[in-house]
Amino acid sequence: MNNLEENRLSLDRKLTASEETLVWKKPLSHKASEAERRLCQEIRRNWNRGEMKIATILLEGDAGSGKTQLAKALSAELGLPYTKITCFADMDKTDIIGAILPVISSERMEKLESAEQAVLKALYESDGFQSTTEVVMNVLGITQEQAALKMKQLLELIERNAGDEAVEYRFYPSEIVRAFKNGYLLEIQEPTVIRDAAVLMALNSALELDGSINLPTETVHRHPDFIAVITTNRSYAGTRPLNEALRDRVQHSEKMDLPTKEVMIERAAAKTGYKDEKMLDVLADIIIRLDQTARANAIKGVAGMRSYFYWADAVAGGASAKESLYHKVIYKITTDSEEIKILEEALKNQGLLASLEEVEAEMLKKKRIFDSIEIQTWGDIDETGFEHKNQTEVDGIALKKSSDSDESSSSVTDDSTTVERSDKVENGFTSYQPANPEPMTEDAKQQERDFRKKLNRNAREVVSDTLHKGVKLIVHRPEFVLDNVREYASLSKELMPVVREIARKTLPLLEHENAVEYARNQYYGSKFQADSVAYRDFRTFAKKRPPAESPSLAVGLRVDESASMSAFGRLEAAKRAVIAVYEFCQLCHIPVLIYGDTADTSKLEQMSIYAYTDWDRSDPSDRFRLMGIQARSNNRDGMALRIMAERLAGTSQQTRLLINISDGQPKAMDDYSGSYAAQDIQQTIAHYERKGITFLAAAIGQDKNLINQIYGNERFLDITNLHEFPAKLVRMIARYL
Repeated sequence: MNNLEENRLSLDRKLTASEETLVWKKPLSHKASEAERRLCQEIRRNWNRGEMKIATILLEGDAGSGKTQLAKALSAELGLPYTKITCFADMDKTDIIGAILPVISSERMEKLESAEQAVLKALYESDGFQSTTEVVMNVLGITQEQAALKMKQLLELIERNAGDEAVEYRFYPSEIVRAFKNGYLLEIQEPTVIRDAAVLMALNSALELDGSINLPTETVHRHPDFIAVITTNRSYAGTRPLNEALRDRVQHSEKMDLPTKEVMIERAAAKTGYKDEKMLDVLADIIIRLDQTARANAIKGVAGMRSYFYWADAVAGGASAKESLYHKVIYKITTDSEEIKILEEALKNQGLLASLEEVEAEMLKKKRIFDSIEIQTWGDIDETGFEHKNQTEVDGIALKKSSDSDESSSSVTDDSTTVERSDKVENGFTSYQPANPEPMTEDAKQQERDFRKKLNRNAREVVSDTLHKGVKLIVHRPEFVLDNVREYASLSKELMPVVREIARKTLPLLEHENAVEYARNQYYGSKFQADSVAYRDFRTFAKKRPPAESPSLAVGLRVDESASMSAFGRLEAAKRAVIAVYEFCQLCHIPVLIYGDTADTSKLEQMSIYAYTDWDRSDPSDRFRLMGIQARSNNRDGMALRIMAERLAGTSQQTRLLINISDGQPKAMDDYSGSYAAQDIQQTIAHYERKGITFLAAAIGQDKNLINQIYGNERFLDITNLHEFPAKLVRMIARYL
C-alpha cells in the first residue's frame, strides 16, 4: 500500500489515474505547521461521526500567511484530489453550477471569429474534466473574470445569429460541481468579493453536509469525501465581511498569522537552501516587525512569508540584504514615502537595521576570505586536459590577497581552515600551508550531532523492509584534519584547470538549454543529433520541450571503500574523481551527495556509511572531508545504493543520477556475495529506475566484466586509464544537464 492509499480517508475508494495527479505532492521544502497537524487530527477524528463531521473549513488571514499552502497540504495528508476556484465580484449562478452552451453547425462555426471558433472547438472536444471558464482561460490566455464575460458575450452572439435554425445545447458543469460530485478537496478563494446574493445562496446550499445542487440535467448530491476550504484575506481591498450563513456552515476555522520565528527560519532554509541561521534570524525579526508596524499604522500592505522567502533567496544569491529589503519587502507593503519612513523608523528604533548591517558585514567578510583561496597550478595542459608539472612546482594553496587586507598580515582565516604564510616564493606566487582547522562551536557540534542522528534514522528506515533489515548500520559524518587539507591541495592542483574548463563550456550550454525549444541527449525524439553518435550511449535525439520544463540535475556519487581499493592506485583515482565531481557540481550549482561505505568493520557495525557531502548540510569544508575516503573492509553494495537512491528519489530535479565507483564485486559476511548480492543490486536498480533514478557504474578494478554483467552494458563505464578517470566522469555528468 502506498502513502496515498494509507492517507486516504475512505479506504475503499479508488482514485482514477487523472484524480491521483490532482492529489498535491508535498515538496521537500514543506514543513508541517501546527494548524496543519491540528486540522488533520480533527478531520480524521470526526470523519465518521455523522453531523459532527468536519468538511467545511475557513482559513482567514493576511496575504502570504500560508492559506493556500495549508489547503494543498490537506490534499496530500488526506489523499484527496485538489482543485480551486477564485471568486470575483461579478460571479453569477452559472459560475457555481455550470453553463448550458449551444452546439452549432460547422457552417455557422466558420462565420465566427477565429478566437470564438477556438473556444467553441475546445469546449466541444473537452471531456468535462475542466470547467467552461477554465477552457476559455486556457484557450485565450485570459483571467477567470474575463473568461466568464467572454462566455456571456459568446452566448449572446450565437443566439443573435441562430435565426430559424434549431440549436442543440449541452451542459458543462462547473469546477465546484465536479469537486462536489466526485469528492475532491475544493479551495474557494475570496468568496467575500461576491456581490450577487443568489450566488452566495447557491454556495451555501452546496456546503451543507447533506447538501445537493440542482442542475438542469440532474440533482447532484454531495460526495461523502468532499471537503471545502474557504480561504480569505483580512481587510482585502474590495472585500466585505464573510456572509453569516456561509460562516455558520464552517465546522473549523483557523486564524492564519505569521508562524513563529523558529518555524519561519526552518521553512526558509528548506525552501531556499540558504543555511546562514544568523542572517535568517535577523531577516525574520525584520519581517515580524514590519508586519506589526503595518498593522498598527493602518498600512494596507503585508509583510508575509512570501516576502521572507524571496528576500532570503535574494540574499542567498548574493544580493545586498539591506538593498533587497526594499525591493523584496518594503515596496511590496507600500511605496508611499511617508509610510516607508514609518517602517524605517520602526526598524531603526528596534536596532534591526544595525543588526542587519552587522550580520551582512560579517557575511561579506567571510565570503571575501573564502573567495581569496585559489588553487594555483604551474605548467602546461596537454591534450588529455591534464597539466604536466614543472620541477619548480610549489605544493600548497596559493592565496590571492584581498583588497582590504593588511600587507603585513601573516594569516588568513575562513570558516573552517586557517592557512599560514610560508617564506617560500616561486614564480611570483606566495605559497601558503594549511594550519590547524578552527574548532567548532558547541552549537555547531550539536547541529552536526542532530544531523548525524537524522541520517542514521532515515537510512535505517529505508532498509527496514529489505533483506538488509537485520544489518547493524551506522552513518558517520567524518571530520577533517590538517592532513586532509594538505592532501586535497595536492590532488586538486592538476584537476582544477580541467574541471574549470569543462564547467566554463557547460554553463553557457545550461543557459542555452533553458532557452531553446528542444532538449538534447534524449533516447528518442523528433530530431537526430549526429554529433552525439560518438558517445555510443544511444542518447542521440532531441525532443520538443514542454513550456514549463527546464534542465535540472542532482548527482549522487557512491564510493566503494572495500580493502581492495588500496591496490594499483585505485584509492587515489577515486579521490581525484570525487574532487573533480564535487568541484564541478559546485561551479554548476548542482546538488551533490557523496557517500562512501564499507561492511563488517565489527560485529556491532556491520555496515558503515560515510556522508562526506550532503545537500541538506552543505559546507565548504566538505571538500576536505572527501580526503577521508580510504580502503577499509568488505562491501555491501545493494544496501548503500538503496540508501542513496532513496535520497535522490526525494529531490525535485528532473534528472537524478547515481554513480557507483567500485573496483570489484559485492562481498560481505553472512553470504552476501555472488548471485545473491548481484540479484539484490539488480532489484534495487529496477526499483529505483521506476522512480526516475539513472544508474551508472564506473569500474576501476579487475572485476570489470562482472560489474558489467550486474549493472548492464547501458549503465557500465569501463575506466581503463585511471589518470583520465576524473575528467571522463565529469564530462559524463555534464552530458546529463
